[in-house]
Amino acid sequence: MYESKRLAYLGKQNRTLDGILQRQIAAFLPSEALGRVLDFGAGNSPYRHYINCQAYVTADVSQNLDRSIDHVIAPNEKLPIDDNAFDAVLLLDVLEHVASPDFVLSEIRRVLTPEGRLYISVPFIYREHETPHDMARYTAFGMQELIRQQSGTVHRQLKVGNLHYTLLSLFLERGIGNGERNRLGLVGRGINRIVRAIVPLVFPLLAKQPSDDDGIYHHLLLEVGFS
Repeated sequence: MYESKRLAYLGKQNRTLDGILQRQIAAFLPSEALGRVLDFGAGNSPYRHYINCQAYVTADVSQNLDRSIDHVIAPNEKLPIDDNAFDAVLLLDVLEHVASPDFVLSEIRRVLTPEGRLYISVPFIYREHETPHDMARYTAFGMQELIRQQSGTVHRQLKVGNLHYTLLSLFLERGIGNGERNRLGLVGRGINRIVRAIVPLVFPLLAKQPSDDDGIYHHLLLEVGFS
């Protein structure tokens, strides 16, 4: 169980590695006022603060530490939600943990309104995490095909986490093994503290956007509609 390690809202802490990524994902999310929004695989709902909506509903396979998950569901279980119930669905850092992505996407398509949008983030180059529930990594082309098979259309696509960000992220997490155990000794942990301290100094380099043609990046973001 990894509830205590789930990403939380970082607010203005954007000069940390997690903060940089969270702010870039948040900037991709809708800024306009929405009606009902579903956060599927919500965890600690770190993006709730960035969404302007009338109702924010959460679903996940386990309860979080704040006991704020509205619908606790089993994997591959149908959502206890009516059809066409939401104007937007967030699926952020979830698909890599899903054994049946087609089922999840079909359920999301069912609960979205015809004009609704699905917002996806998936890691591309990142360590195994929340094992053994880490199932896949998706390229941009793999995601486009997955969406196409659900009669979906990718309206926007963005790569975030450039080469420098990705390499630094891998370096800082090099000692974290399966089970989220940190195997670094005192020297390794000391080096990590020093490296993290210089992150704000090289913030512009780490926060620079990759181009759509770059083949090395940390995360892929997509805005999807269904016909």
